[in-house]
Amino acid sequence: MDRVALRNRLNDRGVTLIEMIIALVLLLIVSLAMMQTGNLAIQTNLANALRDEAVNVAEARMNELRNELLTSTATSTLLTQTAGLVSDSTTTRSFRAASFQYTLSRQVSDIGTDAKQVTLNVTWTHQGASHSHSITTILRRQS
Repeated sequence: MDRVALRNRLNDRGVTLIEMIIALVLLLIVSLAMMQTGNLAIQTNLANALRDEAVNVAEARMNELRNELLTSTATSTLLTQTAGLVSDSTTTRSFRAASFQYTLSRQVSDIGTDAKQVTLNVTWTHQGASHSHSITTILRRQS
């Protein structure tokens, strides 16, 4: 019996160097996959935040145009503007330790004698690609 117990004790020496290297390589592969997944999640989250900010910029500018029309006692320049594309403005927003620039342009179309269709387009660049968001409303002169 003592020989069997001694033989079993010699076989239980621990982990060999080859086994340890294989375990480390597997751990490295899994951790690289997890880092890539995390990086993709961060980039997608940033792209969504940029789009949300573009929506906020467009809504704010459209509300300014509506208020200009409602508070103007004289004929609004927006309603007397001829149909076409007008470069409106550029605004910079900062978040997540970076600044992003949004460019606004508006397209005015005649749809009646006292009504115009205004399409506001917001463009921005992220990771070398250009993105845009547009909103449309109808503005009508108060009678």
